[in-house]
Amino acid sequence: MRPKNPSPKNTGAPHSTLETSPLLSTPRLELPGGLRPDAPRAHQPEPRLPTLPPSSDTLPSVRVQDLIPTPGEGEHIPSSNPRPSDSIRHYELSPQTRTLLPDANTEGLRVHRGRIYAEVQYTTTTTVMVDWDEGAGTYRAKLPQEMHPSGPALRFDPQSNTWRVGEPPYTGDMIGPVVHRQAENPDDIPAQGLAPRTQSDMTAVYIDTLNYVWNNDITNHHGYVVMHRKMRRGDSVGPPSHHAFMDENGSYVIVEAPTHPIDRPAELLPAWTDRDIWDLYGLQGADISRFRTEAERTGKKPQWARVRAQRMENTHLFDELHRWSGREMDRDMFNRLLDLQKRTPAEWVKYLDSVTLHRSTPAPQSSLPRVPTPETPALQTPSPRPPTPDTPETTEATPGFGHQSHYTWDIDSQNFHGYVEMQRKPGLDDSHGPLTQVAFPEGSGLTIVSPIRYSASQRAFRPYWRDIDIWNLYRIEGADILRFRQDVALNLKQPAWVKQRELSSRREELLEYLRLWTNPDSPLKSREQVIARFQPYNLSTQQLARLCKELSPTGQFNKLINDELPGWVQTHQARTLVVTNPKQFAPFLPELHAEIIRLRNQGEGTSLLKDSLTPPFFRELLLHGGFKRNRHNYLYRLDIPAVFKVDNRTPFEIARPGAMAAPTLSIEGSTSETAVSAMFSLRAAMKYANESNDATGSLDTRTDSPLTGSEPRQTNEAASLSRSRRMTFCYLLDTRNVEIVSGQDNRAYNPTRIDKRPADDQTRFPSMKMEGHVSMSSIGFTSRRVWLVNSDMTRAATVDDVHTQALERATGSGQSHAEVIEARTQAGELNRGEYDALIDEAAKAGKRTIEMPAGQDVFSTDIIFPPELISLL
Repeated sequence: MRPKNPSPKNTGAPHSTLETSPLLSTPRLELPGGLRPDAPRAHQPEPRLPTLPPSSDTLPSVRVQDLIPTPGEGEHIPSSNPRPSDSIRHYELSPQTRTLLPDANTEGLRVHRGRIYAEVQYTTTTTVMVDWDEGAGTYRAKLPQEMHPSGPALRFDPQSNTWRVGEPPYTGDMIGPVVHRQAENPDDIPAQGLAPRTQSDMTAVYIDTLNYVWNNDITNHHGYVVMHRKMRRGDSVGPPSHHAFMDENGSYVIVEAPTHPIDRPAELLPAWTDRDIWDLYGLQGADISRFRTEAERTGKKPQWARVRAQRMENTHLFDELHRWSGREMDRDMFNRLLDLQKRTPAEWVKYLDSVTLHRSTPAPQSSLPRVPTPETPALQTPSPRPPTPDTPETTEATPGFGHQSHYTWDIDSQNFHGYVEMQRKPGLDDSHGPLTQVAFPEGSGLTIVSPIRYSASQRAFRPYWRDIDIWNLYRIEGADILRFRQDVALNLKQPAWVKQRELSSRREELLEYLRLWTNPDSPLKSREQVIARFQPYNLSTQQLARLCKELSPTGQFNKLINDELPGWVQTHQARTLVVTNPKQFAPFLPELHAEIIRLRNQGEGTSLLKDSLTPPFFRELLLHGGFKRNRHNYLYRLDIPAVFKVDNRTPFEIARPGAMAAPTLSIEGSTSETAVSAMFSLRAAMKYANESNDATGSLDTRTDSPLTGSEPRQTNEAASLSRSRRMTFCYLLDTRNVEIVSGQDNRAYNPTRIDKRPADDQTRFPSMKMEGHVSMSSIGFTSRRVWLVNSDMTRAATVDDVHTQALERATGSGQSHAEVIEARTQAGELNRGEYDALIDEAAKAGKRTIEMPAGQDVFSTDIIFPPELISLL
């Protein structure tokens, strides 16, 4: 069983001329790709590559002794000298623990939270924790408390896909540790070989919040939460107080008290909070002070501070690199520059050990904010170049960086392989990027890639496939495209080391696969041509995947010629001509519902599912998928749980009469009853609510506003004028079992009704992105269906509960609190914070509220309503 070493990858930085790139002298520690479990598979043996020995940089710099000593108190026993008397049963996991682990991979290993577990065949199959033993060249069993494995060595049995006790026979091929193999989840990349365990890799100690109290209103600069033991609780529950950090799951982890004040930035490394250091490195207390002191003195990250295995993701590492060297640069720009490098987390961690702290220095003229590069490790002069960890220091400026605003290009001037050449603007030096670069068009922008100039011999490898076609399907470039072409020419199948790019839908991925692999020896057909070929057969995604597996190396289906399709496809086509059997639509319903939500939340796009099916079959599918047609021939649904409406009426004006009345309209809307405009995106609705108020509180009258454009001005001008100086509110409407006409649903699935409207048709249609019309009766929506959303879009409460909270608060002026707040609103005051406070009070009083994630857009289908409260009084 050979190790699966990473394939040679390009640096992500193209040359200034279209020449073939030589192999890198420094191998990239990149995990090999693989097919998605549900992607078309082409079985092929793995390439036999030489084993890469683990780098010494990945080994711990300090010796850590096992928490539970092995025989001989305090004596360190090397992992290469196991205790042969110990049975494998000593290391067996309990059945309860075993059920919590993910399934075993093709090499009999389970990887979870940075630890490795092996399926061991003894008298029965059991599971043990293992660790790599470099001396033995295999895995050994270990206990959870141990740093070094002390158990027996294991050998892999490929016939049963399990491990057995015993040293593996020497065959010249060593088993590779899991760190050199593909991990299904970045969190599961084991700590062994990437970073030694820190304090946070040990078992975290959580606080039982039933025994402690804390002040939520106090926000310490460093993220600490100071917790105090409740009165009349004894020492048995814990000490009188704790310092804690909240982890990513919202639980509180006990940490050591800091050695500096927690209410202001630290004197050393002020860009870091203690929680930043704890979260990334697992340090606390005196170790944090040691980290700050050493980093400030040397200007580098201490070598003994290792990134936690759970934080081996680019999003966390980019934040840390920004603190070291990019504080003067916009964070989004900094992250985009780093992301262009296409590096693995392991490479960024290795580079982090050499990055130098950016200290404030006078910036030269025409300089940009600093981004670190290995070529300039001292970081003395600003440069916009992103880091390139595997670039030798002696090389010249590496292409592949620089913002597109620094370049000019002609999008229509593409060569045969789809490359667009970019020229640096006059007057800009090399700090802004290389003189020329090449890129592939993608949407409305460009993606910089590594180019290739093909020689005469290389043109024989799939000459009709363009580089951009391969890149679109697999996201590989440069030398990897050369390797891909060679492997396909030799083996006539998809190489095992590539992984198909994830697109917006499974159907799109399969059609793109068929587009490439059904044309190996002829120019590729367009996507439209491929869709038209398979449309008459009404194939589901499962059937398209079956077709992909039945493709032969020549691009035809097994034992067939030309464009003939398998017999089962013809049989299925005949069955779909009769659309009365509801069972034949079941495979398409999950795909239809996923596409509906995606297109509706985007507010634009076309339906690939509609284009892939015959019109009669698709029309019947819409009915089985929950669509209905109203008297205007618009599609509507009854299962959209909520929408977001902008309105200038206060919650008290809705709560007092007990209903939100429909507006009086001069023209007919798209719904069966009165059409009320609403949005499917909370962020879009709140944007209109905020933009509808200028500095004086006057109402915006833009024609595209959902408040004024889609709902014409009410006939009562006096009422309109009285509201013209009010702020607007964002309401969440409970629309369960209510008719809703979605603009995007009709644009995607009912275009004939929109594009070919009769000349005398004056009905209003939801024309804005993410807009829909709610059918509202003459009595309106009951106030229990109307929820007021707070200004930061994190909580909503019913207008009835908001009104009740305002009435219960005493003012001492003879007026209710509701009347005081409402009077301020009518006077033009933007007192949004007072309404937010009432929502929070309703939540504290135990009233029903809807909690929404901060900083994320919330869509209609994300809303889950809490159950109605039942009073026993």
